[in-house]
Amino acid sequence: MRRLVALLGLVWSLANLGVAYFFLTSAFVAKTAAKEGILAQLSLLVGGVLIAAFAILLARECLRMLTSAPASEPA
Repeated sequence: MRRLVALLGLVWSLANLGVAYFFLTSAFVAKTAAKEGILAQLSLLVGGVLIAAFAILLARECLRMLTSAPASEPA
């Protein structure tokens, strides 16, 4: 069960890294600044960085769960 949770967490973190990539690339498109202003651009940038940071933290914890010795679980 522990491995399944860790694998699902890794899939979730990879999906979040994809979302963060789209946020960050959208933050540097000239259309965003012209259409919605610098605040929209800044919020995309900050949001993308935060999503990526939390996804990396989640991936590290999931990898640690996968590589650590299994805890003795009661039956």
